[in-house]
Amino acid sequence: MFAKTGPNRENGGMKVLYLFSGIRGPLVEKVRKGDDPGGGTWGMIPLQRLGVAAEHVELEQWFSTKTSKFLRTRVLGFYGAHLPFFFKFFTYDVVFTAGAFTSQLVFTLVPHWFRKKTLWVMHDFSITGMLGGGETLRQKVFHYMVARAGGIVTVGKWETEELRRRFPHLAQKIAYIPFGVDTTFFAPKNIPEEKLVIAVGVDPDRDWESFFTAIAGLDAKIIVAGSSRRTQAFNPPDSVQVEFFEPKDMVGLYARASVVVIPLDTSTGVNDAMGCSTLYEALSMGKAVVVSRTHTTEGYIEDGVNGILVPQHDAAAMQQAIATLLADPAKRQTMGAAARAYALEHLDMMECSKKLAAFFESIAAKKIARL
Repeated sequence: MFAKTGPNRENGGMKVLYLFSGIRGPLVEKVRKGDDPGGGTWGMIPLQRLGVAAEHVELEQWFSTKTSKFLRTRVLGFYGAHLPFFFKFFTYDVVFTAGAFTSQLVFTLVPHWFRKKTLWVMHDFSITGMLGGGETLRQKVFHYMVARAGGIVTVGKWETEELRRRFPHLAQKIAYIPFGVDTTFFAPKNIPEEKLVIAVGVDPDRDWESFFTAIAGLDAKIIVAGSSRRTQAFNPPDSVQVEFFEPKDMVGLYARASVVVIPLDTSTGVNDAMGCSTLYEALSMGKAVVVSRTHTTEGYIEDGVNGILVPQHDAAAMQQAIATLLADPAKRQTMGAAARAYALEHLDMMECSKKLAAFFESIAAKKIARL
């Protein structure tokens, strides 16, 4: 699959550098131990299993935790935490990131003849949201950066088409590739369902207010699997259990649940793709899901077939959807089977990673051909 020649190739393979916004060292260690399937690495671990030289770099690999935190919060900022490794970027064929915007801006400003051997590929979660209408200075600078990206990988079908419309010169360098889910790790289990409704996730824009309103009066146990710090601002009812679960424990929780709810609020416009990890997992587990409608979720859910879409901020519609599924085991089973089938066909992590590798190789080959 991979070309044997290229500007930064070593031992005959492509080199890909991941720049994560958060700290990934502990997660990578969990994956190596088999305690986590690795979805949070956006394909880095699966690429390694495919023989691609994919790795990440972060401050914690070189400095103490205390020093790294100081550099992140007081010196470099959230989007510039990789600047100390800037010249290392040019030893890779592809730099892949959904953040690191300060580093990307500096990279873009470097003379083309110096950076021409390395492609900066953006992993999109809401590029269109950050572009906005292009009125502010920040939006104009961001547009400048996006227009000069080496490629873009989206996780939303709508986002793909919108970016191709706004950046026609990048049309062949924009690909819709979900980061996927381990369909073996997150697979249906022979565990009886309980009258249990769960909501999962730690994204800052979960619509907990609507969710807590929607579950009021439901004859079911309610568990929020995530960070209690995220939910306390909306005063969760005393009857709601809020707890963090490790991935292995999440499998059992999904299996026990009758309904998985993903309440979303995209009104800030900065992350239309929030909730994807939970959605992938729930579909792979073969669960009946109730999901807030967004541009991204519309691309995964066929309403009434492999899930139910409800309008954002509509607690009444959410409650009706949950209640309908709780009362109809046959509907849950049919919907769950469709969800599992969809995940196997479209979301298997290794298959998605093969597409990601092929995309990297394709745009790198085109760049080499122009040199």
